[in-house]
Amino acid sequence: MPFPTLAKLAAKSVAEGIKNETLSLDYPLDTKCSNAIVQELFDGDKLFGTNYKKLEVFRNQLSITKINFGKYDVDAAAVRNLLNFNLVSLDFGLLWLLGEDFPDPEYDGDSLEIVSLLDQSMNECSRKSMVHLGFADDQGLIKGWEKEVSTMLPNLQSIDISCQKFNNRFQLSNFCAAFTNLRVLDISQNRGLSSLQGIKKLENLEKLLLNYAEFDNINEFKELSGLRNLKYLDVHNNWSETDTNPIRDMLAAGVRMEALEFLDCSSTSVTEYELKEFLKIHSSLETIAAICTPCNQFTISGIKMLNMGSLPETLEYLLLLPQRCLLASDFMKDVFDAVETDIANLDDSDLRHVKNALLFVLRESFDQKTKFTTLECYLGSGLYEHHLSTSWFTSDTPDMIELFYNIFSKREMVDWQDETVELVLRMFEATVDSVHPGMLIPDRVFYFILEKLVDIIHQIPQYHYDGVEIISKAVKWMSSEQTRKISGNWELDRKVRELLNFS
Repeated sequence: MPFPTLAKLAAKSVAEGIKNETLSLDYPLDTKCSNAIVQELFDGDKLFGTNYKKLEVFRNQLSITKINFGKYDVDAAAVRNLLNFNLVSLDFGLLWLLGEDFPDPEYDGDSLEIVSLLDQSMNECSRKSMVHLGFADDQGLIKGWEKEVSTMLPNLQSIDISCQKFNNRFQLSNFCAAFTNLRVLDISQNRGLSSLQGIKKLENLEKLLLNYAEFDNINEFKELSGLRNLKYLDVHNNWSETDTNPIRDMLAAGVRMEALEFLDCSSTSVTEYELKEFLKIHSSLETIAAICTPCNQFTISGIKMLNMGSLPETLEYLLLLPQRCLLASDFMKDVFDAVETDIANLDDSDLRHVKNALLFVLRESFDQKTKFTTLECYLGSGLYEHHLSTSWFTSDTPDMIELFYNIFSKREMVDWQDETVELVLRMFEATVDSVHPGMLIPDRVFYFILEKLVDIIHQIPQYHYDGVEIISKAVKWMSSEQTRKISGNWELDRKVRELLNFS
């Protein structure tokens, strides 16, 4: 795992100071620093929308050009505060709070007057410089907004309208006619998108995200052949719920995209044969992401495959993509299942790759749910026990155990207390059970397990018996040196003795 850069650590520190109101900025920061600080500020916002309101306080010190509200319920005050910044990229979050302030005069309460909203959120510089705009929400938009917004933002090159509703008032053909200079378009997870008619008007389009798209008539895919400059196509879906296979549909429709270099068909039912056929008519392809597909371990000469056969590269790719945490946890489950099935034939190098992949997910900026689910799958697969039985407490084992515990401790215990504690106890018991004559538990691991078990028993008495049983096993394997050291920790020694004597 790469270490954070000094710039990232500095941005995180400044963001923490802004959040806690312990920092005073007396001078303006440059654009790169400002954007990094805002991103850290938003990423650390656990109470939706609390931190972004602090931007107004530092509007004269932060030279912000990129804002992504992402998960926030954006209100009118936040929108109008954007006038203080010269933006080139703006992604709105959840828009439902804006309905009262920017109502559609024609369809009251049903859609948003997006033109007035943008008019009140952008200064003249932002309008001229805006390159990317996103409103990935299912809030409807007023009829005819496309033409007015394209005039307001003449240099727009990228739009994210994923999750929007297509209907008689909002049609893809009208949208494409208004934004002919687009290079990037995200129309994923849209409702009512029954046709791609008009998309070939986007002659400069280089990147298209068309996730979770299904058409009654596969010939709708033919429109993609008109995108002469398209280099990146993402049609990943959710194969677990539907037998969706856009690659098969595009082959049947005779689609040919001459410039295509990157294809993501993850979580679809695409087969190896279909990928080979697709490659025959797309000779420019360089990379294919086939994560969580029947091609999970498929390799093609001359093509970079992102799947189980390239763990580090695949996880790096998933980390860079927004809203791919579910796919990341599904992918890691597939990895653990595959290893568990063939564990007898795997060498130390293979198992080390899997362990490193696990640690990457747990240490990098995937969300907590993904980390917990991944760790839960790992412990359930038996790979942890196998690691302990073959590695004999390697130098990184103490770090792993503490990392695992910290992941569990960040889970909301109110809703998941029993499940979480049982997984922690299982991990500690497996660690203690791996000990045998001639091999001791390292001091750091030994004391860590004792301390955490004492805490669990004290806080959740119903796990008294299970916790004491594990403590008894651990104490049984104590060396004379460990006995001497724990005696020096009077408080821990007293608590352990009380638990063992009481039991």
